[in-house]
Amino acid sequence: MSRREESIPHMLVYDAPWWVSALLAGVVYYLMRWVAPTLYQDDTLMMGHIMRAMPKVAWMGAMVPLCLTGLNLLVRFLRRK
Repeated sequence: MSRREESIPHMLVYDAPWWVSALLAGVVYYLMRWVAPTLYQDDTLMMGHIMRAMPKVAWMGAMVPLCLTGLNLLVRFLRRK
């Protein structure tokens, strides 16, 4: 029988320590807030507009790993009982 491949969210919730997801949230926020707008500054096409809009929605990108951090802590709490 073949083994089911695990997804990244599954690994972050069940296998990795909670701080890995929290660190990932910080990295995602940093990249979306400060790095992405500098990549396509002179581009007038769609990608330039998207990259300049990234700082406004950086918190949304960071919320996904933060939610996985909360789920990881909840799973660890429930496994101890």
